[in-house]
Order: sequence, then structure tokens, then C-alpha cells
Amino acid sequence: MKQKNVKIYATYFYLKDSKVFWIFLFDMSILNTMTNEIVSANTLLERKGISILDAARLICNALDYLPKNSTVTPIQFCSKIIEVGKRHVRTAEMTVSKGFALYLEYKQHLRKDSFNDIRYLGNRLLRTKPEFGKRNFSELSVSECEEWLNAAFHTDSQFNKARTMLHGLFEFALRREWCDKNPIKRIERKKVIEKEIQPLKLSETKRLIKTAQNESPIYAIAAALLVYTGIRPREVRRLTWRDIDTEEKTITVRSQCSKTGGVRQVEIPPVLNRLLVAHPRELKEEKICPPDWQRRWRKIRDNSGFRGRWVQDVLRHTYASFHAKNYADLPRLQLNMGHRDLSLLRSRYVNMHGISRADAKCFFEPKNVK
Repeated sequence: MKQKNVKIYATYFYLKDSKVFWIFLFDMSILNTMTNEIVSANTLLERKGISILDAARLICNALDYLPKNSTVTPIQFCSKIIEVGKRHVRTAEMTVSKGFALYLEYKQHLRKDSFNDIRYLGNRLLRTKPEFGKRNFSELSVSECEEWLNAAFHTDSQFNKARTMLHGLFEFALRREWCDKNPIKRIERKKVIEKEIQPLKLSETKRLIKTAQNESPIYAIAAALLVYTGIRPREVRRLTWRDIDTEEKTITVRSQCSKTGGVRQVEIPPVLNRLLVAHPRELKEEKICPPDWQRRWRKIRDNSGFRGRWVQDVLRHTYASFHAKNYADLPRLQLNMGHRDLSLLRSRYVNMHGISRADAKCFFEPKNVK
């Protein structure tokens, strides 16, 4: 072994593909205070099939790269090697699939639907290119990540959702030093051109409620909540009877139920209040929508003439358009729908073309309502 002005000792050595990834170094002058470290070093090095002496030789070989007139001391130089080695060890031991499993554990505090979205997007990526899941975070390039997203998701909106999830996963990895950078930052979001959604006609909304009523009164109430309040489908499924106040004519969408995480109160229009008052009160903590509601709701839509042509979010668009025409009060509509600002409401949801004032009034206050 070459003699150096500072004696070096290796406490941990990691070998992969004949490359040294991680070595802890200590000045021989302080070894007598580090008995436990020496024992640990012997154990770890034996597992790797290399002796302490051989590890020390590797360290000395690394020191040969230190320029003679360098202002950096051998210890400082070796410390830099250690830091590089540490990162290699961490990244070599953490694959994307393992990291995603830990990321899901980290996200357990989210609402069930939000958590399920993350799990679905991640699992779909891993199913599309399982070989990427076996690689380390630091090995994936920007172009590979973009290729991965395009292979798994074929619409611009899906691509953007998955990009957001993957960005969060790489930030999670970055904080844990599994990688040095987040390649997703250099992948641009795709420009999504929103298609204009035509609101349903008054006759179509009535047909939906009538079809639901023929199935069961409780299905009619669940359908009416979607049609006459603008509450999101997921939020409706979480509502309980204690959230309904027919005297104050309000529905409370609680924070644990709301998409935005805040509490809001939604007005109950006369047409809906009539259905709610007429229905026998259930247990307050019981959910309004029955367990089979999603399957039943698809059947109700199909039987109402919407098989194969139902547009997602069409009922929120319908409610917003009829409300704007009847009340001409966008701030009030904003509060009911749970939007943070009016811009999205104006640009996307409100489409009053073809809606008469008479139809708008009848939408919320049918003539036969006393």
C-alpha cells in the first residue's frame, strides 16, 4: 500500500459491476475511538467479499488522482468521493416501483378518491412499461419519461394528470436523495382545448328525474341532487342526511367531502326541496346515495336516452347555465358550485345559448310547486 501523509481507513464498501460506490473514510489517528465502526466495517465488507486491506488499497488508488499541489487535503478529497458514493448507493437500491410504493404510503392521508387517482395513474404507468419500474430514479431521462407518459395516456388531459402525479413522485424521490434532479420539470404540459359542452334541455332533465323515480324514490333524490345543485358526483356520493336542512333550504358539503377541501353551503331550489320534504327521513349519518348508486345511475341515464352519448360534467354545466339565466348572479353561483374564482365559471361552465327565461324559471320552480 502506498504511504500517504494521512492514513485512511475504510468502514463501508459497496461493490456493483466492479465499481466502487460508497466508502467511509477515517484518519487513522482517531480509529482508537471508533471500535464499533471497525466491527461494523468488518461485517459489511465480508458480505461484499472484500477485505479491509483491499478496501484501503482502493482508497489509496483514488488518492492518486489528487493533484500534488492541490489545496484540497486527502481527507477532503476522499470526503467528496464518499458523498458521490452515498448518492450512488441510495439510487442503486431504490427503483421507481419501490419508490412509488413508498410514495403511496406517504399519501395515505389524502381523501380516498384523490389517493385512488394517484394509485391508478402510477399503476397504469408501471403496467405500460414495467422495465421502467425496475430502473432507478436517477437513470430515467427527460425523453424517456415523456415517452413513458405518451405510451400510457392517449389524451392531453390524461397526460397532464399523469405528468402532475409523476412530478410529485420525482419530487418525493429528490427530497430523499434517490435522484439529483426532477426530469418531469422539463416536460411541458399539453395544451388542452376545452370542448364546448352543451347543457341538457329542460325536457331532458325532467326525463332523467322521471326515469329515476320509476326505479325508486331514493334514486330520484340522488339524481335530483346532481341536476338541481351543481354538486360534483363524488361530493353527492359522500352526502349524508345530516347535511340536508330543508328548513333553511341548504346542503352542507363538508371539508372531507369537498373536492377543494373547504366547507360550503349550497342552496336547495324549490323543485328539489319538494322531493326531500316528501321523503321519509333516514338515519342522519346514513349516506343518501345507496351502495349501488353508480351502477343504477348508469342504467337511469341509458334508459333516459343517453346511452353512448353521456358527457362527463354535463349536469354541472346544465345547472350553471340555467342558474345564470334565471338568477343572473354569478357570485352566488360560484359559491354554490365551489369554484375559487369566476373566470372558470364564465369561460367554461355557463352557456345560456338556447335557454329561455321561462325554461330557466321552470327548471328551479316548476309551476306545480306550491
